[in-house]
Amino acid sequence: MSGPNILLVGNGRPHHVGACFQRALRELDHPYRFVDEAALTPEPPGAWIRRSVGRVPGVLSLARQVFVRAVMATVATFRPDVVLVVKGGFLTPRVLSAIRRSKAILVNYATDDPFNPRLSTPEIRASIPLYDVYVTTRKATVDDLIHAGAREVVWIPFAYDPTLHFPESPRDAQEATAFRSDVAFIGGGDEERASVFAELAGRNHADLRLYGGYWKRYRSLRPFARGFVFGRQLRLVLGGTRVAPCLVRRANRDSHVMRTFEVPACGAFMLAERTEEHAEFFEEGRDVACFGSSEELADKVAYYLRAEGERTRLARNGHERVVRGRHTYRDRLVQILDLVRTRR
Repeated sequence: MSGPNILLVGNGRPHHVGACFQRALRELDHPYRFVDEAALTPEPPGAWIRRSVGRVPGVLSLARQVFVRAVMATVATFRPDVVLVVKGGFLTPRVLSAIRRSKAILVNYATDDPFNPRLSTPEIRASIPLYDVYVTTRKATVDDLIHAGAREVVWIPFAYDPTLHFPESPRDAQEATAFRSDVAFIGGGDEERASVFAELAGRNHADLRLYGGYWKRYRSLRPFARGFVFGRQLRLVLGGTRVAPCLVRRANRDSHVMRTFEVPACGAFMLAERTEEHAEFFEEGRDVACFGSSEELADKVAYYLRAEGERTRLARNGHERVVRGRHTYRDRLVQILDLVRTRR
């Protein structure tokens, strides 16, 4: 083994970024330890059970104490050179200050906008100046991070995991039928997204399927809600649909999202929201199709449902662009470690 000792802190469920980085560390053959925060976060299905348990006085607090002790014990025994924290929702400024005293280089990979109160906390924002390198996945937050005291801010995009995101065929005709659709979207049901799909549902007679949380709170979209999909089911959903829209989250100041790379990696035809960062990764009309409004999305869906040859060409080119473009989480980890190496 060679390279720095790395302590990775994140969510270890297979489809989370923490687990993707852990698999990348194994591939790179780095000496590392992983402290998993999954026990502190609800995960569907069954999320309501974990949320209920978390409301019992002391239960979540105890779990967090166990987690923090595991982090500090690993720092003491493993003596990491680098501590890579994914988001860092459960590490307080006090804990981070203690880690800094070990002389490890602290790096945050921010999967959400830390200034979005729906997806962040005051502790996350107070922790910004304690990281040596703050990696953001959205360019729009760079100036705010600098103003919040970040020592060094770097934009590094999301990615895909080749062990999770690849084209997969159904096992039989029954499975093929179950996952076949005209339009499939995988993501949370934000209000801005709901208005886009309400327009699509009202103007088209396509077989629309919406996967993820919160879609059932919109009455007009309840018939299209299909619950959560992960792993193989996610691949079958994307492999079985003719059009896979990719929408960013405005409230999170996104200009691209995880699906930006996951959808084409799975071989699906992506109809992406037209943004500055999407234009950096793909050539519109060659690798992907794009839209800039709910009306244009509905028009493009109607067009591409008829244009099978063009749809197939774009899906093939988009897949090639992603898998040959160094967009894996291993590639992102190498970028981060190169930054750390210059600091060391």
